[in-house]
Amino acid sequence: MMSLMFSVSGLRGIVGEDLTSEIICRYATAFGRYVKPGRVIVGRDTRESGTLFLKAVIQGLRAANCRVIDLGIVPTPTVLFMVKSLKAKGGMSITASHNPIEWNALKFVSSHARFLNQREFTTFSRYSKEKGTYIKRQQKLKRTDIIANGTDMHIDKITSILKPPGKRFRVGVDAVNGAGSRALPMLLEKMGCKVFRLNCRFKPVFPRNPEPTPQNIRELCRLVTEKRLDMGFACDPDCDRLSLVDEQGRAIGEENTLVLATDFILSKKRGNVVTNLSTTAVMDYITRMNNCRLYRTKVGEANVVSKMLKINAIIGGEGNGGVIYPKINMTRDALVGAAIIMKLLAERDKNLSEIIALYPRFYMIKKKVRISRDQFEKKKEKIIRKFKGRVNLLDGLRITAKDYWLHIRPSQTEPLIRIIGESHDKTQIEYYINDIKNILK
Repeated sequence: MMSLMFSVSGLRGIVGEDLTSEIICRYATAFGRYVKPGRVIVGRDTRESGTLFLKAVIQGLRAANCRVIDLGIVPTPTVLFMVKSLKAKGGMSITASHNPIEWNALKFVSSHARFLNQREFTTFSRYSKEKGTYIKRQQKLKRTDIIANGTDMHIDKITSILKPPGKRFRVGVDAVNGAGSRALPMLLEKMGCKVFRLNCRFKPVFPRNPEPTPQNIRELCRLVTEKRLDMGFACDPDCDRLSLVDEQGRAIGEENTLVLATDFILSKKRGNVVTNLSTTAVMDYITRMNNCRLYRTKVGEANVVSKMLKINAIIGGEGNGGVIYPKINMTRDALVGAAIIMKLLAERDKNLSEIIALYPRFYMIKKKVRISRDQFEKKKEKIIRKFKGRVNLLDGLRITAKDYWLHIRPSQTEPLIRIIGESHDKTQIEYYINDIKNILK
């Protein structure tokens, strides 16, 4: 079965099965042709396949007469930050983000230092359909430039805007031996924290499931408890998603990362906020309490960013732990999220658990069903008839009732259907999610 997927989210597949150096080189050449000759920023996460794929990306970009700027192993948000800082033609991040180790991917960045939106992707995809390697008449292929301090520049920018709070915290960090292994501890140290590291070495094998969900970061929970730390931070392999552990060693869920960051930013300045249809209803509460408006979009960073630009939002993101703060970076950025949350803790002078306790309590359940998009479309009307509420067909199917919401949608990055639901009543939402799974199967 082919796993290769090419969409606005990037090019993604299983290494060696259908994602090869030849394919990587072809798409890199196509991207170089799309952005036109000039500087292109490249970075990667720690996957073993990244070394080989980096060579293929460089070869492809050179074939399109691009000058390659290699940042090495860096967080994906650092790639976007450097595209902006160096006024580059574009950027490419070699990472499969939260996907398992056998996967890898290319993420494509425009000259605006944002991932390609749907319109840009449509144009780029025309170049990708051309076979063979394109080499324009050229005088001489330029060498690859190495910039080793991209992460430092990114962190300096964050701390210049979100200044260290002056209060010292003791925190744990689990960076899954990925691209954030150096960056996230360094950022927190610059914010005045004493950092206890866990899985913070550049290694090609991840010590846990790479997605920073509560069930995957139990080792960090134990570290926080044993060392009596103020809190813990966990990220995914490319450091764009951030998950939190409170001072009692409880993983509070990646949904709360954006909630906490939004709470702090809106306390300083009122403005519009954007998130997706799958993000917690606590976001509605936070924006309402601050007399601000919340807009919801289709799932996907490009959709959130497009809406943020359109309405001049002051913060946005997704409930998977992705915080987008336009003052620093127009992308999900775990480093930015961590800095904002340290500011919040210092200013409120409360433990993380005490701050979370002030928010309404919801129970969210996320499930996956491996069926095709066509099968889902055939069952959609049956789900609508089963559950009463306001129907939204913008992205799959979302049903919103007074005391719960459900979102069923085809994944953009994996061949499956995602089911997400949230309610004040845990038993109710478990029952509803199981009902939907039974209908789909």
